[in-house]
Amino acid sequence: MKRSIIALAIVSVVAGAAYANSSDIEQALVDNPYATASELGIMEGLVVPRDKQVTKENALQTPPYNRWSYQHMRMFYPSSDISPADNPVILEQDPKDLSHIKVKNANGELRSFEQYLTETWTDSLVVIKGNKIVSEHYLNGMSPDTPHQMMSVTKSFGGLLAMMAIDEGKVNESDPVIMHVPELEIASGFNKATVEQVLNMTNSMDFTEHYADPTSGIRTYGAVLGWTKKVEGIDYPENLYSYLQTLEIDKDYKHGEVFHYQTPKTDVVNWITSRANGQTFQESMEEKLWSKLGTEGETYVLLDNNANLVAGGGLNATPMNLAKFAMMMLNNGEFNGQQVVSKRVIDQIAKGGDREAFAKGPDASENMPGGEWSYRSQWWVKHTPGSEAFMAIGIHGQWIYIDREREVAIVKQSSATESVTPEQEAYDLNGLYAIVEALSK
Repeated sequence: MKRSIIALAIVSVVAGAAYANSSDIEQALVDNPYATASELGIMEGLVVPRDKQVTKENALQTPPYNRWSYQHMRMFYPSSDISPADNPVILEQDPKDLSHIKVKNANGELRSFEQYLTETWTDSLVVIKGNKIVSEHYLNGMSPDTPHQMMSVTKSFGGLLAMMAIDEGKVNESDPVIMHVPELEIASGFNKATVEQVLNMTNSMDFTEHYADPTSGIRTYGAVLGWTKKVEGIDYPENLYSYLQTLEIDKDYKHGEVFHYQTPKTDVVNWITSRANGQTFQESMEEKLWSKLGTEGETYVLLDNNANLVAGGGLNATPMNLAKFAMMMLNNGEFNGQQVVSKRVIDQIAKGGDREAFAKGPDASENMPGGEWSYRSQWWVKHTPGSEAFMAIGIHGQWIYIDREREVAIVKQSSATESVTPEQEAYDLNGLYAIVEALSK
């Protein structure tokens, strides 16, 4: 279940079914499976009917309620602000018509660009060429300044902050994890691993993702965070950090042998980076990125019930602020005449990680085949000649796609019905490739 293991991907399995019985909504979705929140009447009116209410139990992942909730997440969960820049920057525009683009869906059918946007449950799509915005699309009530749930895209920001700390000499990738977090000495999943291995998710860790098993890793993780119910009779760790200390090595693999995408690894990356910087994730985002990118408006991260940031997911950001970030990454770390991120850092991310470890792991797939893809510093990296790129990906259709060679970056925010399927992933990727190709001719 690739990339459905993010911390925010837990609730629907145990709580969503109770909200799937509305005959009105069910019939509306039969008529139009891509209906917007407004078309479904979700959260409309002073007194909202129960079957059209978004609640804490159905907001994270239960369709079609996520069509509304992904633009209103802090109404249901604890959160912390990331302050904008003192001086906002307005991005230059050079509009290009993309309406002629044809996109192949998972069945091999060519669909129009408008159909692609609709059929991938797009909420926003912003396309950058060089240092200008060339195309913007807002659906399902979105606007350029509406914060949107970004799921595991959050991981890539955490990875970037880690690489910046490494570039500044605060951490070495060859360092043992426990040099920076001695509390993990008791956790065999980390105590003999290096910073690089955890950063690239090649440390060996026994963490199961069986949602139906209330004692599995992902269900225990969710219960510790306060996002799923605790099972009577189980003695849970008190908080996220004490839970990380319980994680053991996977006896089938040694550290460094196999890439395995597992969300708690990102929490350890954040633990290392926060300690090295002497700042929280939010403070580092403000000082090192948001304050220098001319951001404006609202950005926030979700917290667990103990007010801890969960680094694996929870960033909520506007299309325009993410476009500024993507433009900076596209332009070798430079934005508005300032070097925000060292080009060395971006070069290392773009170079990718261990392709052999990626190919050996459970996350290689037809859409991301071994040999052509890798994972570096919490970013997915495509090495296919002629379409090299690196990207941040979150379930339910969140993307930041960076193609430096062809000078195109794309931000896509969505509220897809499923966390990820091979078909949905292929359709999303085909659209991103089509956009790049159209702008590269």
